[in-house]
Amino acid sequence: MSDLAEPRIIAWAGADERAEETARTELADRLAAAAPDGPDAPDRPDTPDGPGRIDGIADDAARRLADIPPAHRAVRGALVASSVREAAELLRTDRALRRDTRRQPPRPVGLLFPGHGSQHPRMGAGLYGHDAAFSAAMDDFFTAVGPTGPMLREAWLAEDPERRIDEGELGQPLLYAVGHALARMLAGWGLRPAAVLGHSVGELVAATVAGVLRPRDGARLMAARSHTYAPVVPGGLVTVAASARELAPFAVGDVSVAVVNGPRQTALGAPAAALAALEHDLRLAGFVARRTRIRQPFHTPHAVPAAELFEPAFAAVALRPPELPVYSSATAAPVRPHEALRPRFWARQMSDPVLFGPALDRLLADHRLLLVEAGPGQALTALALRHPAVTAGRSAAVGLLPARPGGDGSRNGRADREAALRAAARIWVEGHQLDRTAPN
Repeated sequence: MSDLAEPRIIAWAGADERAEETARTELADRLAAAAPDGPDAPDRPDTPDGPGRIDGIADDAARRLADIPPAHRAVRGALVASSVREAAELLRTDRALRRDTRRQPPRPVGLLFPGHGSQHPRMGAGLYGHDAAFSAAMDDFFTAVGPTGPMLREAWLAEDPERRIDEGELGQPLLYAVGHALARMLAGWGLRPAAVLGHSVGELVAATVAGVLRPRDGARLMAARSHTYAPVVPGGLVTVAASARELAPFAVGDVSVAVVNGPRQTALGAPAAALAALEHDLRLAGFVARRTRIRQPFHTPHAVPAAELFEPAFAAVALRPPELPVYSSATAAPVRPHEALRPRFWARQMSDPVLFGPALDRLLADHRLLLVEAGPGQALTALALRHPAVTAGRSAAVGLLPARPGGDGSRNGRADREAALRAAARIWVEGHQLDRTAPN
C-alpha cells in the first residue's frame, strides 16, 4: 500500500439478508475486476491499484447506497480500505463490518473523553484541514484561549515538538481542544450523543458538550487552569493492577488513591519524594506498578491549592444545567442541575479522585450504548471493552483516533483519518444515519 493512498469507506446495505448479500456480491465482483490481476487492472502496476481506483469504487458504492431508501437499509455492511487489494481481502476473509439492525436495533451513542496521560504530539492533527467541523473547532479554541493560543497551535502541529506535552500547561488545554473538536466532528456527521462521560480534564469537555459550558468559556477556563499548577508539588501517579481496597495499606501519609478505572485498575498519587519508595513497596508486595506520564499528583489532596485557585475562574463564565446526561467521574453519577451550577463542583475535579470505573458502571447500567472515545489513544475504549455490559453485547465501544501514536501514516496524518473512518463505518453499521461519513 502506498504511503500516499487515502483510506475510504465503502458501504452497502439491503432490506434483508438476501438484498445485502446481493449488494455485497456485486461489490466483490467490482473489486475483483479492478484488482491488480483482474480484467480491469490498471496499466500502471507500480501504483497500489491504479490512480483513483479505490476512490471510484467508493464513490460508486455511495451512489448505489443513496438510491436505497433509508427504510430498506436494515442489513448493513461497510469496510475501510486504502486500495482495491485491501478492500477485496476484507471481503474475501469476511472481515468487513456487517449488522442486521432488525435483530439488533441501533444503540444511542455515548461519548467518552480521556484525560491527562493520554496526550501525545500531533494528536488528531491528521484531521486538521480535512474535516471542516474539527478544523473550525480547533481554530476557535486557539482564538478563544487568548495569548497562549499561537504557542499551543505551534506545539500541537510541530513535526518534531520540542515542548514537553506531558506537562499540564500544554497537554491539558490541547486535550480539551482535541476532545471538543472531535465531538464537533461527530455533530457534523449528524450525531447527537445520548450521554457523555469524561476522565480527569475530559470532564470539562463533557461539560461543554452537554451545554454546561459554552466552548469559548471552556477555552478561557483552560487558560486560567494552566496558571494554577504552580502550588502543586512535583510528583505523579503510579498505576497498579489491584483494587482500591487492596491498596488501602499503601494509601497513607503523602500517598492517596487518585484514580479508580476499574475493579483492579487503580492509581496512587504522591509527591516526587515518595514515588520511588511507593513503587518499591508495591513491587515488593507483588503488585505490578507503572508510573504514568503525569508530572504532578493531581486528584489527590496535594492538588487542593490548584483547585482553590481555579474555582474563582468559574465566576467569570456562565454555568448552565446540562442539556443531556453528563456523568461525573467525581461522584460516579449523573451531574444534577444544581451541581452543574456550582463552580466548586467543577474546580475540585483537579483534586478529587477520578472514579471513572464506577461512573462507567453507572452509565452502562442506565443505558445501552455504542461508546465512542473522542480523544487521543484508546485507553478508555480498552477499559470499556472489558466491561461486563460490553462483553455481554449490551453495549459496544470504538475509538475515534488510533490506539497508539506513531506507525505507518502517522506523520502525514493518514492514521488519524483512517481511525476516524473506521469509527464512522462502525457507527453507520450500528444503524445511525450519518450526514457525512468521512473527513475529506
